[in-house]
Amino acid sequence: MVTDEELYAHFLCGDDDAIRQLMERYFERLTLFCFTFLHSLAEAEEVALDTFAVIAMKRSTWHGGSFRSWLYRIARNRSISRFRAIRITHAPLEEASMTVSSTETVYLQQEEQEEMMALLNRLPQDERKVLTLLYLNHESYAQAANALGIDEKRIDNLAYRAKRRLREWLRQEEKSHA
Repeated sequence: MVTDEELYAHFLCGDDDAIRQLMERYFERLTLFCFTFLHSLAEAEEVALDTFAVIAMKRSTWHGGSFRSWLYRIARNRSISRFRAIRITHAPLEEASMTVSSTETVYLQQEEQEEMMALLNRLPQDERKVLTLLYLNHESYAQAANALGIDEKRIDNLAYRAKRRLREWLRQEEKSHA
């Protein structure tokens, strides 16, 4: 399999198909990452597309290293800029639902996803961002630290606190349903 760095190098040499392949690899995960800042799926998708436009236009700003970290750093910066520009306070959870073929499956997945998003949205923003990178985007601690501009120890602490909170909340919900 061709690495991200190799694909981007191919794009820099004029292979426009390479950028399409990178978009296929990262668009959904990048959108989820942007969603943690913006709380709007439409805004997150737009920022993810903007991020790819930036890497296509500003070819000289990548100086090697991890393409993925560079991509997420751009997405982070653009998400923060967008957030400041539109001053989002809260977005409906319904935007985060995904479509599937069977209506029963859709209902169950939507319900489960809404419950999880509700719990994630209760977390402080820094903890929510860390869990999104680690568990939804399958980033390593080093990649998450690089994307958020903080050290790995802070990532570890935030992830620990967030998971502890989620466990506590889930136990409380189980007790209330029992």
